[in-house]
Amino acid sequence: MEIIKCKVEEIIVKVGYSYKEKYSDKQLNILLNYWHFFDEKEKEIQELLGVSLESILYSKYYWCTQYKNRYNELYGKDVGIDQQQYKIIEEMTQRINDVDWSFIQMIEEGKNN
Repeated sequence: MEIIKCKVEEIIVKVGYSYKEKYSDKQLNILLNYWHFFDEKEKEIQELLGVSLESILYSKYYWCTQYKNRYNELYGKDVGIDQQQYKIIEEMTQRINDVDWSFIQMIEEGKNN
């Protein structure tokens, strides 16, 4: 399964996503925007890159996890973020046939960076 990690900034520009500044931490803002980008611009990304729905959903989960980890590092645990992450998993189970649970686990454990 492919996670879209390379050239995300270029894709954001091509698709026309508007960056949001929510935190003083630059890295946390980037991770939040990448996560929301895959959430809000799913169809546009698919059309531009010709990637599968699975790639979009796993990428969304990946960036959400990166955001969660950075947030936890800076501010401590937030169950609201955990709930958002579970919602992505729920969406995956509803929208794709075979969720690769070992791949989800690798994302959680940071083994796919």
